Amino acid sequence: MKRVLIIIFVLNLNSCYDNVDNEKPQDLISEENMVNIIYDMSLINVSKGINKRIIENNGMRPKSYILNKYNIDSIQFVNSNRYYSKDLQKYLMIYEKVLENLEINRKLISDSIDANKLNKSKRSLEIIAADSMRIEMKGLDKNNSKIIRN
Repeated sequence: MKRVLIIIFVLNLNSCYDNVDNEKPQDLISEENMVNIIYDMSLINVSKGINKRIIENNGMRPKSYILNKYNIDSIQFVNSNRYYSKDLQKYLMIYEKVLENLEINRKLISDSIDANKLNKSKRSLEIIAADSMRIEMKGLDKNNSKIIRN
C-alpha cells in the first residue's frame, strides 16, 4: 500500500513539473513594444466600453488597428505574449509599465479637465465683470443725459 501511494505521489509530482522550454520566438516583439501594444489595447478596451457605437459607426476594428499600427500579426503577438508570460518577472515588469503609462495618461487628462474648468470659471468672471461695467456705464449715460437735459 505504501508503495502504491509513493508511486502515485511521484507520478503526481512529476506531472506538475512543467518541462516546457521557453524558447525565444524568432519574431519576438520587444518589451518596449509589448508595453505600448498592451497600453493601446487597454485604451481601446476602455473606449469600447464607453463609446462602442462611435467606434462601430466609424468602422474601426480595434484589433486590426493595433496590429497594423505596430506592423505585427496576431500569431506574433500571441507567441511573444506567451514567451513573456512564462517569465513572471518580465511579464510583471511589462504590466507595471503599462499601469504607469495609464496613470500618467489619467493624470494628464485630469489636469487638463481641471485647467479647462479653471479657464471657464475665469472667463465667466470676466464676462460677469464686463456685463456689470456695461450696466454701470448705461446707468451713468442715463444720469448724464438727464443732467444735460435739465
